[in-house]
Amino acid sequence: MKLTFNTMVADLSVALSAIDHYQAGRFTQAINDLQSVLDFEPTNWDARLMLGACFYKTQQWSAAHRTFDFIASKCSDSDIRTKAQEAVQVTTAKLNKWNTVGLPLEFGCDVELQPVQSVREPISWLR
Repeated sequence: MKLTFNTMVADLSVALSAIDHYQAGRFTQAINDLQSVLDFEPTNWDARLMLGACFYKTQQWSAAHRTFDFIASKCSDSDIRTKAQEAVQVTTAKLNKWNTVGLPLEFGCDVELQPVQSVREPISWLR
């Protein structure tokens, strides 16, 4: 996944750290770095897309869904917007898979989960 940082405001070492953590599979650490980048550069759609992917890979379905949905509705880059729209469909399916009395899975709710429907495999760029 391509990640760009065209700014003088954000510390480049944070951006490089985010990329390194993501590529090494340390998604929780990447989330922290990406959120720092987005604090200074909220319209860095590449960083936001990677943030959504990190939420997805850590099974934070609701956070991933919100992130992808935001990108799909606000981003002017058609390639990134298309990826986000595909990811919205995948995360919607993940959220609909379980009946959790309205609580997102990442809240760690302690209720018996009932499968509702099958979920299609994630799209290739999100793997």
